[in-house]
Amino acid sequence: MALAIETENIVKRFPVTNSLGDVFAFWKRPTVEVLRGVSLEIEAGEATALLGPNGAGKTTLLKILAGLILPTEGYIEIDGEDVTDGSAARDGRLIYVSNEERSMFWRLSGRENLRVFATLQHLGRAEQSRLIPELLDLVGLTEHADRPVMRYSSGMKQRLAIARGLLVKPSVLLLDEPTRSLDPAGARQMWNFIRTELVEKLGTTLLMATHNTEEAAALCDRVAVLHNGELRAHDTVSSVISMLTGSERWIIRTTGQWNGATASVQALPGVHRVGELTDVEVDGFAVELHVDGSEDRIPVIVRHLVDSGVGVTGVEKAQVSLGAAIEQLSRTA
Repeated sequence: MALAIETENIVKRFPVTNSLGDVFAFWKRPTVEVLRGVSLEIEAGEATALLGPNGAGKTTLLKILAGLILPTEGYIEIDGEDVTDGSAARDGRLIYVSNEERSMFWRLSGRENLRVFATLQHLGRAEQSRLIPELLDLVGLTEHADRPVMRYSSGMKQRLAIARGLLVKPSVLLLDEPTRSLDPAGARQMWNFIRTELVEKLGTTLLMATHNTEEAAALCDRVAVLHNGELRAHDTVSSVISMLTGSERWIIRTTGQWNGATASVQALPGVHRVGELTDVEVDGFAVELHVDGSEDRIPVIVRHLVDSGVGVTGVEKAQVSLGAAIEQLSRTA
């Protein structure tokens, strides 16, 4: 499948400001590196979540793709064309929707706002008359189209911003935390809209920055994890969890406590420390092991326990959430 987004070695440095202002010459001004060689490939029609803690560089990457700021180094292609200079946003192939949408005319209605922005996009009256009702229906705002935007809820404003972006039928949509200001019910409604209407029906390529790992898993085909400006993983949720943790977690249930067997199991190959967690955590008669990603090690551990006089009643693989994997990355990086 063709690539909708391709970045190669994207680096972004910002000058560091200080209380002395411009006393120092610009060529001596120190810089901070926000993005460090980010190379990313996203296929057309794919939904990808961009995850990472505050300061990881998520919004900076989206703004570079949108042409709002230029990279210090690196190369960007959208739909196979070089847009490192920000031209993808100018020709309408790519739209960026911020989580703090302040560019609407709040005293105008939703419909009037779309007319204003459609005119700025050089859409004629006939095209506006056909397209604007379609978009209002698509984002679920037909009943509220003639209300002033100042009376819209946060979710309605976000949907209106998406409708504005779709005026030019972009092939790529960038969303920056689209559900941050929504309650759980509103967030689920927004998730459903993004997945079914934008990705599945329209075939829009989506790159969405979010802190919500549940949102990422529900909406997206793949997730990309930024940490300290570096791309640490980009794949399906299960693959990314494996990449970030470097181990699998197993629950072994026994008929009695391990006693002296604990230390000897910790010494077995593949059982290792994960962050601040101990190698083997004893909780009654259930023990959690953090083991290198190979199921072949589990029979060896079970046999060792049995030989040590510990009766084993069950073994199960523990589920590690995407959120827990990212937290572990923050602790260990």
